[in-house]
Amino acid sequence: MKNQSSVLKFFFIVLALLSFSGCTSKELYESTQPKYTENECRKLPPHQYDECINQEAKTYEEYKRERQDIVDKKG
Repeated sequence: MKNQSSVLKFFFIVLALLSFSGCTSKELYESTQPKYTENECRKLPPHQYDECINQEAKTYEEYKRERQDIVDKKG
């Protein structure tokens, strides 16, 4: 019984790892970025509304370039 439990745990861990490996870095980045719609911005107080509407998320390419610049400076 204990051995069967270990096999099941191993199977689920491998399955989870395979699932996550299907996502590219770009997909992962884009899925974690906030997506503000005008309706969501309307729920905010007036002084935050303008900020919300004008907010532009960085593209993955901009993020990757900035990240690489930081990595290069450290190295």
